[in-house]
Amino acid sequence: MVKDEIEIIVEPVIKRHNCFLWGIEILRGKRRPTLRIYIDSGEGANIEDCENVSRDLNYEIDLDSSLGEDYVLEVSTPGIERRFFKQSQLLDFLGEDLKVKLREPLDGIKNINGTLVDCNEEFFFIESGKLEYKLDFSDIDICRLDPNFDKLMKESGYAK
Repeated sequence: MVKDEIEIIVEPVIKRHNCFLWGIEILRGKRRPTLRIYIDSGEGANIEDCENVSRDLNYEIDLDSSLGEDYVLEVSTPGIERRFFKQSQLLDFLGEDLKVKLREPLDGIKNINGTLVDCNEEFFFIESGKLEYKLDFSDIDICRLDPNFDKLMKESGYAK
């Protein structure tokens, strides 16, 4: 089963809990596959949201039949080092630092760490040092938020 088909099954369940689908990963383990579903909400999804969505998804017969009877279902929030699954998700993170791993090297570089400076429907732009990279999300293997933990701790009052 492809991710698009899984989305069709899980999105209504997630929406019933006032959350939205952030992304889906299917991991092929040695013994059984893992279906990892990331959810979020406007207020930030919490452990209770994950538990409720997970419980409801366990009753989805379609998931069982397409992944086999023996699979692991994980429902999680994207977390602070969230992975981006679609280019449109980047729009809310302009000015934030990202870690990007490309499918194929660009000018001999496969990993780019930098600041997201612009994003549109076709491309997104990362500034890294004195260079600016124009990237297409289809060329990306993995794109994650790279938070500055020292800054976050100071902003929240935990570090002085």
